[in-house]
Amino acid sequence: MTTVSKQLLVEQWRTLHNNHENYESYALIIKLVATAITLFALTFSVATFVTFLILATLWLQEGIWKTFQQRTANAIIAIENKLDIHNDEQSNESMKPYLVYKQWQENRPNTQVLIVEYVSNSLKPTVMYPYLPLMLIVLIF
Repeated sequence: MTTVSKQLLVEQWRTLHNNHENYESYALIIKLVATAITLFALTFSVATFVTFLILATLWLQEGIWKTFQQRTANAIIAIENKLDIHNDEQSNESMKPYLVYKQWQENRPNTQVLIVEYVSNSLKPTVMYPYLPLMLIVLIF
């Protein structure tokens, strides 16, 4: 692989990595919209069922957004596979920082452990917030 092609791959890696990180900002926007809709629904006495469905839809939308993020990670891993230099070129330390996603993928657990990890991560406050609390508020009021 030529130096120019390596640099182009690194540039593509950086672009995709920045996009991957930006998806987190967009997920936060979805959460803020869910909060605003709940406040609107409570203020104007929108039907509980309708509000609940909107919140469930936004929660699913964030899940879809996270799927896009995962596809970006898959593209990054493909680039990292190309940057994963073997044999005599392995000593080039400048490429190793660009193998983050590949290393993560290689350390990924089996399906059962992964499902348990997904459920436990879904119960973390940063993930279930604001959906579960907003749904509870809607049900209470």
